[in-house]
Amino acid sequence: MAKKTVAKKSAGQKPAVKATAVAPSVAVAPTALPRVHPLVPTFVLFHIVAITLYALPRPSDAALANNAGPRWTSLSNVVDAGLKYNYLETKQSVPIYGYLYPSGLWQYWDMFAPDPAQTDVWCDAEVTYLDGTKTTFKYPHMKSLSIPEKFMQERHRKFYERVNSEKTPFYWMPFAQAIALKSATDPNSPPIQVTLVRHFQSVMRHDKQEKNEPPYLTYNYFSYIVDQHKLFADKGWKIGIH
Repeated sequence: MAKKTVAKKSAGQKPAVKATAVAPSVAVAPTALPRVHPLVPTFVLFHIVAITLYALPRPSDAALANNAGPRWTSLSNVVDAGLKYNYLETKQSVPIYGYLYPSGLWQYWDMFAPDPAQTDVWCDAEVTYLDGTKTTFKYPHMKSLSIPEKFMQERHRKFYERVNSEKTPFYWMPFAQAIALKSATDPNSPPIQVTLVRHFQSVMRHDKQEKNEPPYLTYNYFSYIVDQHKLFADKGWKIGIH
């Protein structure tokens, strides 16, 4: 039978306590964030300032014609003076315009103020073929499209709105050639002429309602003789009657 071993205690003494080793605490330094190059926040600040200045609305016609009255006589004149300076000087400056426009980052929010569009414009084109037939190349007209179609076609409508402007006549020739390319289906009767047509209607004012909407007016604003060599080359056709 195994004997139990009992530790003897000396009279008046406490039992020995076994010491536990404790590792010394070590301070852990927080991980340092990567340092941002000073040019990064500088560029972000410049971008915000450039977008803000470019998005400011166009000044009133009176301000542009210097008919807005003395600059400091009213708050509206002060605002007009600031908008005029921004419109003529700041927005056209090399740092602002030279950065935003070539990069495609320009934007503006003057759809509703101070001078919203008061004309509904849509366009199409009349295509004349070699055999004398004519067709109409239709471009999206938002008024006649369903909501899903509007969602899909809005970018094309916006493109045509820019192309047909009297301020951008340099777009008309390549655009008419592109319409000829899209309309060409028969090498024996290719498109020979494209006429760009603009339809426009004055929008009724909300405070001057009329019984009937004003009619659309039509204006043929550009006629183009199709470049047959380019057309046939782009279509992959051989020159000549097939």
